[in-house]
Amino acid sequence: MIIASIAMEELALSYIVNAEGEKLQYVLGTLPGSHKPCASTQEILAVNKSAAALLDTVMQSQMLLKGKLEKALEASGCKPAPEPPCNDPSCCRKSAIHLVSRCEGFSWDDGYLLSWRCRGQQGCGIRQNEENPALVELDPGKAYGLNYTINVRGPYRGDSAGAICVKLTPCDAFPDVLPRYFSVRGLRCEPLTLHYSTVLFPQACPSPCADLSLLLDYGGSLFVEQASLNIFEI
Repeated sequence: MIIASIAMEELALSYIVNAEGEKLQYVLGTLPGSHKPCASTQEILAVNKSAAALLDTVMQSQMLLKGKLEKALEASGCKPAPEPPCNDPSCCRKSAIHLVSRCEGFSWDDGYLLSWRCRGQQGCGIRQNEENPALVELDPGKAYGLNYTINVRGPYRGDSAGAICVKLTPCDAFPDVLPRYFSVRGLRCEPLTLHYSTVLFPQACPSPCADLSLLLDYGGSLFVEQASLNIFEI
């Protein structure tokens, strides 16, 4: 229950960060579906300062939650065993990977996974599947931060809605991740930028390995201008 409460707190923080991003988009006039405000330079700087202060508070909360999670895992007997020493300096750093879409401008069909190419990698704990570039291999015994940005546009299908799902295989490797829902209202006029951030927490009895991918749940196809995915070990 303690670990579940930490997950809920992390989810709440992700919504706060997303709201701050939309607030910045609004004041800059780049938020889809909103009218461009007549914000002065001083007002933009004030909003930016407010967002920076809130993100600083979020980072402090992250450190507290990290310590709380480590104590909870230790108390439940799920603390991972120490690994033997390694002479490779790259193994001493936490793993991270930066992925981008394999090409700029492509059609993403309903029910299909988004394919990636690696732009940067640190450590060896996060790997892209060599045979299937849509899959990212993770260690279910560790916690990860995840964020992605996807720019999409039509074809417009009325007021229909869709979702981008973080698919984890096997399904019990990590707790379920909420989809990123979106509305395509006004998508014909301008591109839609979809941001999403979340944290993947280890299960009490994790699977030996896990694959992560992004799946489109929509009644048609979307045109993706560009996309990026970042995963980092916490």
